[in-house]
Amino acid sequence: MMYAVRSELLRSVSGLSLVAVYLVAILMPVFVLVSDGSRFDVGALDAGAATVRLLEPLAWCGISAAFVGAYGVTRECYYASMDRTLTGVGLGRAFSAKLVSGVLVSLGLWLCIFVFWTAGASLLLADAGLGLTLTPDAWRIYAGAVAGTVLGALIGGAVGWITRNYYTTAALVLVYPMAVELALLRTAPEMARFSPGLALAALSVPGYEDRLLDVVPALGVALVWVVGLLAVAWARERRRGS
Repeated sequence: MMYAVRSELLRSVSGLSLVAVYLVAILMPVFVLVSDGSRFDVGALDAGAATVRLLEPLAWCGISAAFVGAYGVTRECYYASMDRTLTGVGLGRAFSAKLVSGVLVSLGLWLCIFVFWTAGASLLLADAGLGLTLTPDAWRIYAGAVAGTVLGALIGGAVGWITRNYYTTAALVLVYPMAVELALLRTAPEMARFSPGLALAALSVPGYEDRLLDVVPALGVALVWVVGLLAVAWARERRRGS
């Protein structure tokens, strides 16, 4: 099993195509930040509140992780090498190794985002005459982003196994949360808050604008999505191999 995970990790950091994948993942919180120009208006806030406002887009790291977690599966399907991998290591090891690798790579990517995002927020705050102030709410955003990253990578990996298609998976883990879920959040928040992307986001910003779930319900919903999608993915792969 360790050999299989190590092999998947090596695949995850090799190839020029991965640069584009990681760039897209990093740009997710940036998109959220710039889509709401009011986040830059921090001059009227105290340092703690201003810091929290600039860190809130990190709640979308779970979406980035879903994209990265799915790539290890969909890339092999795209290049028609998945069957060879399954023959070599078996379904159980391949299935688990790709999920574990997706989580580890996503956490590494999150660490890079954490460093650069915090540095960028410090510069924006300094420009407004404020300093970075890590209040309990700010640390909650970081912690929620880590949890969302782990769960998001598992969701993405499961979707990748279910669809076995790069473009379909990208649409489901990127386009759907950023377009459909955000639109529903504005028009039907009572339904949207139970969607996977918004449940992951709520781990960092619980109860955001009275539209997202609190931490415990959000974690429960996210775990239901993870377990359900993994069960479907495993069942589909077992049927494919039978």
